Amino acid sequence: MATLTQPPTKTMVFGQAIRARWATVRVETEGATYVGRLFVPDSKRRLSDVLCDDRPFLNMTEVTINDSHQVEPFVALNKQYIRTVRIISEDVEPAAPKAVR
Repeated sequence: MATLTQPPTKTMVFGQAIRARWATVRVETEGATYVGRLFVPDSKRRLSDVLCDDRPFLNMTEVTINDSHQVEPFVALNKQYIRTVRIISEDVEPAAPKAVR
């Protein structure tokens, strides 16, 4: 059986088309645990490249903190305080928003 592959989705960022890749990660700091989605640009290739770049903050979306039921739309974590990062899953693009009825 043949497997169909989809080309990576192009996303416009500052007028340039780039391939959108997302990872759902679990980030542990001294005081909290964060689970959310992290954008990995095509120029970085791997999550470890995002963690090791010069930017001081790790930007996450759709974040839960300490396993709560409340979802924060955006959280910026200071990389200096991160103890561990675990990849839960990786996608080519984020899940489509669900219709509200």
